[in-house]
Amino acid sequence: MKIPYLLLVCVLSLVTSAYAEPAPEPFGKILFEDDFSGTELKEEWGSWKSETVVKDGVMVGITPTTADHPSVNQIKLPPLSDMEVAVKFKYAGSPRFNIMIRDLDYKGSHAGHICHVGVSPDSISLYDGKFGQFLKEIRDKRKAGIPLTEEEKNHQETKRVTNKLSLDKEAWHTLLVRIEGDVMKAWIDGELACQIQSEGIAHKTKSNMNITTMDREMHYDDFSIRVPE
Repeated sequence: MKIPYLLLVCVLSLVTSAYAEPAPEPFGKILFEDDFSGTELKEEWGSWKSETVVKDGVMVGITPTTADHPSVNQIKLPPLSDMEVAVKFKYAGSPRFNIMIRDLDYKGSHAGHICHVGVSPDSISLYDGKFGQFLKEIRDKRKAGIPLTEEEKNHQETKRVTNKLSLDKEAWHTLLVRIEGDVMKAWIDGELACQIQSEGIAHKTKSNMNITTMDREMHYDDFSIRVPE
């Protein structure tokens, strides 16, 4: 049976819309924002193992050549649960950056890691770090060179989701990360790129956000942290 063209278009539109989720309206309350219009990082920014600078209206993330850890630029937060982080980014040599959320008082995971998002030009990954790769028992076993059991390996697989991307490394892109309850979603350039639902994400006292830049360099602009009103 030949399907009329207009009916076919409608059917395809419905199928597409079922899987598409445009970026939401931002949360109403701004906790912190920075357009990097000054000559140096605002005092709210903390840095660790970093040579990050402000130049030409952007934050240039740089890991020192002698560092044994990616560059960290961080913002302290009041203890909170739901939140969103938005930032524009452009690759300038670095292969990857992360938006990492931590609770510095939480001892059940390495360095208080709760959840994070990693973005490279060809993939995006969302992690429940609290019960995934940063879970203290898992981290300790790996550090000691003790193999994980099959059950532990299978559990780890449930704590991350990775999707493919194809980003133009010469262009600016916009990342929006929203955490609501036990769900974390990430949009790139207004399109849903990845999402995960996991119990660790619902941690209620997140107190630290950091951007980690792998190697050198990554450019960032128009950064903000928002929470519901």
